Amino acid sequence: MNTKMYFVALTLFIVNLFSSAQADLVLTAPPRESAARGEELYGPLAQVLTMQLGQTVVYERARDWIEYATNMKADLYDIIFDGAHFAAWRIKHLGHAPVAKLPGELTFVVVSHKTDPSLTRLRDLIQGHICSQASPNLGTMAVLAAFTNPLIQPDLYEVANANDVYEAFKAGKCKAAVFQDKYMNRLSEAEKANLRVLFSSNRYPDQTVTVSKRVTDRQRAVLTELLTRPSGIAATQELLKQFTKQAKRFDPVRPKEFAGMEALLEGVLWGW
Repeated sequence: MNTKMYFVALTLFIVNLFSSAQADLVLTAPPRESAARGEELYGPLAQVLTMQLGQTVVYERARDWIEYATNMKADLYDIIFDGAHFAAWRIKHLGHAPVAKLPGELTFVVVSHKTDPSLTRLRDLIQGHICSQASPNLGTMAVLAAFTNPLIQPDLYEVANANDVYEAFKAGKCKAAVFQDKYMNRLSEAEKANLRVLFSSNRYPDQTVTVSKRVTDRQRAVLTELLTRPSGIAATQELLKQFTKQAKRFDPVRPKEFAGMEALLEGVLWGW
């Protein structure tokens, strides 16, 4: 390489290095809400993180789940808040680090009507119908994982949320339903008395925030401190209210909590 080419290459390297160092950090979450609602939930957090991390943080909402998954797998996101199975996949394949999670754990149940003699165990649902939120919802994936052969997995009658799952189940749209055990515990005693539990999942961490390798150790420490601050921060209160109702802050995490959870996606959901 001659001297001129060397200096050109060196200049391009320095420019690219500087540009990379100054690039925005991208905050995102699944496209569950409208664009306007997403901005309400995550826009304030992006603003606070911009000030606290010393680097511009922008909130970006994917148009749909396909774009969200595609961008995630391409490592285009830096700060992500979503289900623990996605967090586990990023930890394993992208080198993400978990920084905080919603308080508590999640367990999912599959229930049938006690008056239905054809459904007394989970295997009775082979090639049957089950009311559930659409995959890749964690509860749905946990139940499908219990059927090791995809050919015998039950068909899903997909609904938007846990309330709709239960209402569709009561309306006879399906013979079984999956939702959190917490939801079942909120039902009246009379309603619970009419249900038969066919399956209870493992206990999983609640929704989690992970960061990419482009987030520095110092920035990661700052982010963890902010999200887990005992008094909470104003920028996350609307977000916490939507998903937890009472919590004022996120909880710390341990990476080993997510070990093996990526299996709920890998080889089960197309493209993973």
